[in-house]
Amino acid sequence: MFSESDRVLNNPAKRAAVDLVVIFLGVTVCCLLVQSLSGLPKNPMLILAMAGVASAAHIGFLYFRGGYRSAWRFFSAHDGLTCAGASLLATGLIAAIWYSVLPAAGWLVIAIGTTLAAFVPRVMTRIASSYSLVDFAATPADASAAETQKTQDHQKRALMIGFGDNLESFLRAQRKRHVDFEVSGIIDINGVDGATNLRGIPVLGTINNLNTVVEKMTAKGRAPDMLILTRDQLGGYSVAEILAKLDGVDAHIAWLPRMDQLELNGGDKLRPIELEDLLPRPAKSFDALACQALLEGSRVLVTGAGGSIGSELVRQITSLMPSEIILADASEHALYQIDREVSVSFPSVKRVSSILDVRDRDAVMRLMQRERPEFVFHAAALKHVPIVEGQPCEGLLTNVVGSQNVADAASEYNVRTMVMVSTDKAVNPANVMGATKRLAEAYCQAMDAEARDRPGATRFVTVRFGNVLGSSGSVVPLFQRQLEQGGPLTVTHPDVERFFMTIPEASRLILEAMLQGMGDGNAEQGIFVLDMGEPVKINDLARQVIRLSGLRPDVDVKIVYTGLRPGEKLYEELMHESENLLPTDHPSLMVACPRFVQLKTVRSQVANITEAARKGDGDEVVRLLKVYIPEFDATSNEAKKAQSAPFVLHELRDQAS
Repeated sequence: MFSESDRVLNNPAKRAAVDLVVIFLGVTVCCLLVQSLSGLPKNPMLILAMAGVASAAHIGFLYFRGGYRSAWRFFSAHDGLTCAGASLLATGLIAAIWYSVLPAAGWLVIAIGTTLAAFVPRVMTRIASSYSLVDFAATPADASAAETQKTQDHQKRALMIGFGDNLESFLRAQRKRHVDFEVSGIIDINGVDGATNLRGIPVLGTINNLNTVVEKMTAKGRAPDMLILTRDQLGGYSVAEILAKLDGVDAHIAWLPRMDQLELNGGDKLRPIELEDLLPRPAKSFDALACQALLEGSRVLVTGAGGSIGSELVRQITSLMPSEIILADASEHALYQIDREVSVSFPSVKRVSSILDVRDRDAVMRLMQRERPEFVFHAAALKHVPIVEGQPCEGLLTNVVGSQNVADAASEYNVRTMVMVSTDKAVNPANVMGATKRLAEAYCQAMDAEARDRPGATRFVTVRFGNVLGSSGSVVPLFQRQLEQGGPLTVTHPDVERFFMTIPEASRLILEAMLQGMGDGNAEQGIFVLDMGEPVKINDLARQVIRLSGLRPDVDVKIVYTGLRPGEKLYEELMHESENLLPTDHPSLMVACPRFVQLKTVRSQVANITEAARKGDGDEVVRLLKVYIPEFDATSNEAKKAQSAPFVLHELRDQAS
């Protein structure tokens, strides 16, 4: 963070002006003091002349030694020696001119006073920046050793991106231990400090002229091997925005460790930039204590427990120490994997693993009757848009009938709360998958409305969120597989964008939604919507995945556009335009109020469409979905037009040399 004083002293001219004042006053006060103590007659004009010459000499020496190129909030031992040298030189100059005016002891007083006067604004700026002065122990010998280390040819050269507190702490720690790279320069994102070096490392430019800086370094045979983001003072840019400016630079990218890690053993090790760093927002808060108070000692069932969201829900829930975790999944392999993981990570938590197809109503009922869960998290679903688009009957039976079976069984066996995991694709659905999830939402809404007036009845909470980074079948694992094969990366359309969050973040907010839904009045308002931040362009995400692999987009790996898939929209939404969005007690959760359908009506709709699905009549399933979900008809037609509309289907030109 900038201190107020450092905001004021944000360029060399202002720092020099401060020195002019403090040195002038320092010499004047010291001369008056010496003359008073020695009984010499006071000569105001002579004193002013001496102060003026000393100030000019001090500023001139510091200017030529680069003393005004460093930010005062990072005032170090090296800077202190330079400053003291300027004060002694200035004192020596006026002593040589006017030596006979004062006794020898008087010149010593002036030398000390001038030095202290020069130190005051620097030290005060340092203190105001909330820094200790411990680093004054970094002696010139340390600096010399560091410089010697830098000359070793085998070291990689690093360019630091960002100028601030974390970087200064790292450079200080770097002098005390071996690192396997040389810091060649600094990119001060917006140049707000006005400094041209930090602890002797030159500031070479801003993020906007990075390519020019790298070209000059390359021409001198010192091209950077590494680009290191310093976490602080990124000038308001997101990580994704900064990486987008680094596309033309052939260098590995990493994070500097956090400040609280720098003093730990090995704490100065770099950390790779992860996919979650690319999200254009901070991570969401999680009230673990409140969730633990609710789930600790309870029996909890998770359907789809082996899936991406389901398995993370299992991890989060078991960490809250339920009395029993019931794992249900139709995939034997997925169920085995999560069962093994829980047995190792949480051996004290009782677990039950059950192969379960949620489409089998009798099997769902038997499991609920046998295990009597108090909480149910329904994450089982068919979620891949192209697959469900081609097999609408299967999608309907799993996503709608399966959800109905779980909801009915939860009500039958007095589950306290059932949480249904939904998707942003249920909003203005353009595909069968989204339409089936919207119908499942409507069923759970109606079940909750019907139970409101019955004390102790099951509460039904529906949570809607967007894409999850790294989930099975999502775009990021696809990109990573394509990279392993040498590329190219395939993107359906240059303008397609999606909402993203991490798997742990999504799972925690599902738990938060359960808390909110069980509170008075919240669940009856509608469907919980997770705050996903700003949408991310898939094209940008592809470029970042290439960049994080140490490769250059367009140069080392091409991106090709393949056209929108059946049922795919350019943009996803978290709420329909007709849905009111209401706040909750949690800053990352809102409540959308979609069109409500009475339980009797929605049950009739599900019965009719289920009959068509069991007959294998996919056309009738799609027709009925468009009747029951009117927005599906309109949006799917728009999506088809977008898929057939011409756009420049192109490959980014291979510029590899």
